[in-house]
Amino acid sequence: MRLAQGPRPLAIRLFAVLLGASALAGFAHEITHLAAIEAWLAGHTPLLASRDAAIVAVFTRLTVALVPVALIWFLASGIARWFILFFALGKLTDAPRLLAGLEAGPAPAPLLLLALGCSLAGVALLFTPPAARWLASKGARHGPVFD
Repeated sequence: MRLAQGPRPLAIRLFAVLLGASALAGFAHEITHLAAIEAWLAGHTPLLASRDAAIVAVFTRLTVALVPVALIWFLASGIARWFILFFALGKLTDAPRLLAGLEAGPAPAPLLLLALGCSLAGVALLFTPPAARWLASKGARHGPVFD
């Protein structure tokens, strides 16, 4: 494994910012709703249902969300790009529920909408030509960085 060298293209830098913002928005929502996380844990794993377990779960989700960003940033991993796309498409399955909440009933959490938007925009940036070239070269600098 070789670390990516040189400056990252603008698309990669924006991707890292957007996915980092998405992870932090999701984290901020979850850490402020620990009772809901604890209730979910109680329903799925009763032995782990405690406030401490809820906090650990929230921090674990943040870490897992940031690992693919680190793989792209430090290793220029093309596989991580597809991994991130797969999970972003999974988030799209939740989009109709979030958007339906805008029209009827209580509004969805703004942080969840922000997380979804940032995540999808960040993933789209990974498939721009400059990002694709940078990932294909495994982070080696070949030509202009600011395409």
